[in-house]
Amino acid sequence: MFKKLKIFLQKIQNSDEATKKRWLIGATAISMILVIGLWLVYIQSTVKSIGNNIENQESTVGFWQIFKNGLVVVFNSVKENIKIIISEITKSRTITVE
Repeated sequence: MFKKLKIFLQKIQNSDEATKKRWLIGATAISMILVIGLWLVYIQSTVKSIGNNIENQESTVGFWQIFKNGLVVVFNSVKENIKIIISEITKSRTITVE
């Protein structure tokens, strides 16, 4: 088995550049199809698993709680930015005349 594979690979190595390029493109295409297929199978099983977990869980945090927390964060950020702007406006300026 391995001897036949070794002979086959040597035959490809000793062939012309066009044949090598065809084998390279074909092997690359097959590898890509295999990897993408395995990736799709993995993604499909993950999505099914997540879907089953979501259906079994109860919603513990509601929309209004998330909305309220977001507003608190936004208002705190705005308040800090206003403090920075006011401190920049009210800080003393010095002018040096020569």
